[in-house]
Formats: sequence, structure tokens, C-alpha cells
Amino acid sequence: MPAVLLKQPAPPPDFEAFWQAVVAESDALPLIYERVHQPEDDTPSHHIYRLRWRGADGKGREGWYAVPAAFQNKPLPGLLYLPGYGINAVSINENTAFSRFITLAPNLHGYAVEPSIPYSPEYGYFTQGIESPQTYVYRRLMLDSILAARVLAAQPEVDSHRLIAAGLSQGGGLAVMLGAWCSLVRVVVAELPALTYWEYLLDATVWRYPIKEFADYMQATGHSKEALLATLQYFDTVNHAPLVRVPVQLSLALKDPGIRPPVVFSLYDALPRPKRLLIYEDLGHDWSPEMHIRLQEWVEQHL
Repeated sequence: MPAVLLKQPAPPPDFEAFWQAVVAESDALPLIYERVHQPEDDTPSHHIYRLRWRGADGKGREGWYAVPAAFQNKPLPGLLYLPGYGINAVSINENTAFSRFITLAPNLHGYAVEPSIPYSPEYGYFTQGIESPQTYVYRRLMLDSILAARVLAAQPEVDSHRLIAAGLSQGGGLAVMLGAWCSLVRVVVAELPALTYWEYLLDATVWRYPIKEFADYMQATGHSKEALLATLQYFDTVNHAPLVRVPVQLSLALKDPGIRPPVVFSLYDALPRPKRLLIYEDLGHDWSPEMHIRLQEWVEQHL
């Protein structure tokens, strides 16, 4: 098997101007939110709220907001746990609930936090608006991710000077981008980060969903892979990496069928220090209980 070259940052000429405009647009969005508490949502360790706000497109967004039951009125670091690919929020569970952090797990698509909707191609959005970076869906998702960070920072239990961006897969990729563009974020943890090294992902010899959405789109429209990549370069974390200004922890799973070593190594090499890479030898594209421990360790080291 031939060696796979690592990707080097190669952003489009107007890359920084494009993202500065995104930041300015998101920062100008009105901060309109409410919190709803339903006692049955609580867990023994956390009070759980449904936090709702107006998204970048004017439509409603919703997320789980988890405050440790032992909270003593001293503001705690806020953890923005961004979702993987799909139209759901991440659940508040043993992976995302922390005793010394407050977690916001947003749904970036405006759907309610429940019921959970499993992935199927009909709910896929990888190619939505991909004809240009201005119309691509991930521009709107980044607007909403920055806005979600602002909503989290505005909560009275949260220390707005100690915000963490984290997530797995798509959520990890968005977290890295926030590390470059969201001034509220102080630490990033990106597990098995997607939105990274698109050339490698689109060169797959065997297509599977959700990446197969790109193949379906090219077949239906006649657009070339090069045309897609012209837009995707704006949303490749390797191109964002040199601009990241906070400590970043990445993870790689050696049995992950999609986010392979060249993907994560390319991002890791492009990031400035401080940074750390964790490798899980027996893990696929999934959670590991160790991720919870290592996230807390990294955050406490750098906050």
C-alpha cells in the first residue's frame, strides 16, 4: 500500500477574511434565550435544563444544560460539547457530564433535544449549499457554534473566562475551528476529529454513509470532486490549525474506519503548541470512558 502524505495547511487566499466576516456576523447576532426546567430531566448528579435560543437563521435552537447538583454559587468553567454528524444534540451522560464543569450540549439544527432521530441519508446535510463557501451549511453551523458559546458564557453559573470547546467527530472539528475563531474559548478537546483532510476522505475507495453523500451528490449533479474541495478547503481544520490560539487535545482511534491516522496526524502537526495526541488502539469511531478522564485532565492543566 503506498504511503499517504500528510496534508499541509493550504487555505484559500481569502480564508482569513472569510472567517473574520463569519465571526463579526455571529458576534452581532442578538442573544435571546430561555431556560426550561423539567424535574424528570434531572439526574442524581446534575440539574438538567432545556436551554433554548434564537439561532443564526432566526429559528429556534435547543440544548441540554447540565449544572452539577453540588453547585455552590461559585461560577464554574463552561463546557460546550458540540454534536457529531446528524440532527441531534449530544446526551448528558457519563461522557459529557462533569462534576467541576457546566455542560451545554447544543442541537445546531433547531430540532428538539428529544426524541433522538437516528442518522439516515435523508437527514444528511454534507452537501447542503456546497456550491460556494458562502452558502455551505457549515458556515451556518459555525455561526451557531459561536452563538452557542455566547449563550453558555451568559449563564449565571458559568465563568465566562473559562470556556471549553469539545466534541467527537464533527463536534471535534467544530471545536478546533472555535479554537481559532471564538475568543471565548480557552481550551479545545477534539475526539476523532472530522472536517479534517477532506482530500483523504473523498479519495475513499469504498464509500459508506455519511461520506457517501458526496458521491451521491456528484453523481446526481455532475459536479466534480475538485469543485467540492474548492468549498471544503474553507472548512478543513488543517487550514484552521495555524490560527488556533489555545491548547488543543486530539484523539485517534486505530480501528476507526473513517478518521484514519493521516487525518488526525495532519491536524496535529499543523497545530501550534501546547497540544497533545491520545491514541486508542482498540477503539473504532466511538466513545471511550478514558476520554472523560483525559478531557478533565487536559482542561484542569490549562485552565
